[in-house]
Amino acid sequence: MRLVYLYGPPGVGKLTVARELVVQTGYKLLHNHLTVNLVSALYPIGSDEYARLLRQIRREIVAEAVHADSDLVQTVVNRGSTEQLAFIQSITELVDTSGGIVHFVRLTCEHGIWLARVPNESRRVEGKLTDTDRVLGLFHGGDPFAVMPFEPTLTLDTTHLSPAEAAAQIVDHYALPVIDG
Repeated sequence: MRLVYLYGPPGVGKLTVARELVVQTGYKLLHNHLTVNLVSALYPIGSDEYARLLRQIRREIVAEAVHADSDLVQTVVNRGSTEQLAFIQSITELVDTSGGIVHFVRLTCEHGIWLARVPNESRRVEGKLTDTDRVLGLFHGGDPFAVMPFEPTLTLDTTHLSPAEAAAQIVDHYALPVIDG
């Protein structure tokens, strides 16, 4: 089982690249907003119940993918909290102990281009944050492009890179199998 873990701030292109990666590899996609939208319908974002249920659902999805030996692409915003990093470490260990592998991919973008992407209509349709001030507030003054402390990590700048090119670089870098056609 392979888990490609795409991370970066909102608007950097995680879902767009992930969708292209799925086209090239046939992997399943766990888009972080699918779980965010589900859990936020039940509990306020930021509440203990929200965080606990969100992590539980994501862990169960990855555990099932491990059990079924299904390759997976997952997207997430790196907020850098101790709790988030511990959770990601637990996911990594879950995959590793089953003989699988996690491939971390950090997406970056020129700051001005990134903020111009945040209010994009395609984000609004997906129910994502489109307010640049709120997006910046997620990081409490920290670096929205911070590197997670997991190795190896591939970093791709999506400023001038198409989603197909980014996906192809991920495939090449990690020698992922591709589907025909």
